[in-house]
Amino acid sequence: MPIHFFCPNCFAEIEERIVHCPCCGYATAEYDYLPHKEKLIINALRHPIRENRMMAIQLLGDLKCRAAIPAFISILDSESDFYVVREVIRSLEKNDDDESRTVMNRLKSHQSKLVRDLVL
Repeated sequence: MPIHFFCPNCFAEIEERIVHCPCCGYATAEYDYLPHKEKLIINALRHPIRENRMMAIQLLGDLKCRAAIPAFISILDSESDFYVVREVIRSLEKNDDDESRTVMNRLKSHQSKLVRDLVL
């Protein structure tokens, strides 16, 4: 069974030992040197499969990764999938710091009643 390799930035299928992704130009060798949390923040939160993004959000929340909060804010600003938004809210609740509380307070006026109900 052949092994498939994917660009850690754009998730395009690539050859095993490629230096730069032909689709997005990402320097694949640099990925090996990133800390695990940074790999999750930079890449897994943009994964094309929703469930993978949600697992990364959950793990970052479990790790209380404050460095993920800007990425969480970006997700909240652009994501229309309620279940992904709900996972971000759960992860922010686990952080329980000023920055997370500020984001949660902002969500009290979110356009979606479902989201507002989660943060009240």
